[in-house]
Amino acid sequence: MANTPSTIPFRHRLSVRQAQIAVAIAVAIGTVFALAQILADASDERESLEQHAAFVLDYASLPAARAAYRLDGVGAQELAQSLLSDPAVTRATIQDDFGEPLAKAKQDVSVRHSVVTDFLLGSGPVSFERKLHINLDTYVGTLKIEVDPVAAAPGFEQRTINSILSGLVKSMLLSIMLLIIYQNMVTKRVARLASQVALTGSEDGQKAGGDELDQLEQRFHEWSDTLQTAARKAEQANNAKTVFLASMSHEMRTPLNAVIGYAEMLDLGIGIDNPKTRSGYLKSIVFAGRQLSKLLGDILDFSKIEAGALDFHLEAVSPSEVIQENASLVQDMVGEKGLTLKIDIAECAPVIADRSRLRQVILNLVSNAVKYNTPGGQVRIGCACTSSRTVRLFVADTGIGIPHDQLDTLFSDFVRGRHHQPDIPGAGLGLAISKLLTEGMGGTIGCDSKLGEGSIFWVDLPTQSDAPPAASA
Repeated sequence: MANTPSTIPFRHRLSVRQAQIAVAIAVAIGTVFALAQILADASDERESLEQHAAFVLDYASLPAARAAYRLDGVGAQELAQSLLSDPAVTRATIQDDFGEPLAKAKQDVSVRHSVVTDFLLGSGPVSFERKLHINLDTYVGTLKIEVDPVAAAPGFEQRTINSILSGLVKSMLLSIMLLIIYQNMVTKRVARLASQVALTGSEDGQKAGGDELDQLEQRFHEWSDTLQTAARKAEQANNAKTVFLASMSHEMRTPLNAVIGYAEMLDLGIGIDNPKTRSGYLKSIVFAGRQLSKLLGDILDFSKIEAGALDFHLEAVSPSEVIQENASLVQDMVGEKGLTLKIDIAECAPVIADRSRLRQVILNLVSNAVKYNTPGGQVRIGCACTSSRTVRLFVADTGIGIPHDQLDTLFSDFVRGRHHQPDIPGAGLGLAISKLLTEGMGGTIGCDSKLGEGSIFWVDLPTQSDAPPAASA
């Protein structure tokens, strides 16, 4: 039985997978926006750091230049120490024009560093310096400071955390919105369609895997393959029927023209006074009439079987009795073509069959063996016990044989003759009817053949102990 949406494992359902996709998309979008905001904030902080350092340098440049010009170490040290009042400044140095330090001041930053702030702003202090001049032409020294980027950006870490949390909230809202859109526009419709498709799924016990979309795809491929197979069969049947209808004019007109022609000759009195001639005309009329009757009978039987209007009366039947009952008729069919008949009967258990349908199958096979035999050939008919459950009836000939590539289509509708010889009468339905009748009795039919050596057509029927329930076509 095919899977229905209610029997699909929860984690494989389309709604769950779409929820996963919606969450993934929303988280990705939220993460991108959060990262963009954090990176923009970090860029602003780096620019602010430069502005902050420039402000400190501007503030201290003039007194530092005066101290350097007078080589006032005490004043320079006081100035350097005063710069540490800014929590972001970790070191201040004033040098004279020879590069010798006049003053140094240093402090440890109390601001906590984290991996995130170190990655975005930098893990170490950033150095800045300003050349000191008394006037435009007189260089007196250098003022250097080191600024901690994290300390210069108070609240940056909290803003980063807020951005991440904001991104997560936005992602959740976006995922919910996407899920609602998916659910209303896609999931519900696909689930309804999958439910309907599941009701018409394959009945071979094979379960479709995956979610509803996977099942729809699998069913589509199954139906596509089925339609292609049906189209090929329909095309083959159409071609076969076209060939059949094209040949029916010849097949029906030949015996009908013979009947009319010989009847008109007798009506005109031609040969009526000659008993031998008159008898020949009458035999030709009878032979042509039988041909026409056989042709129409095959067509009607095939139509009945296809329409399911042919009933089978299954009973215990002795295969040897059926062969013996029809031995004289078979002998006449074989004798008309100058062939010899050999009957090879073994004592077997009774089979379950329809006696009249089994007789029809045997006569069809014998008719084919006669039509396609070689001059002076032999037809052998008999039965054998192939196992405790089946009995095989067979009709063998010493004819021209059947090419191996034609064995697969031998029992198809409207296939005429082993080599499709146009001079051999028939509608191409004898073997197809025999196959349908045999299968209707619960048996199987087949053929073994070698080119130039002949063919053996066989029918396997179940014995009374292994018979299937009664069937009707």
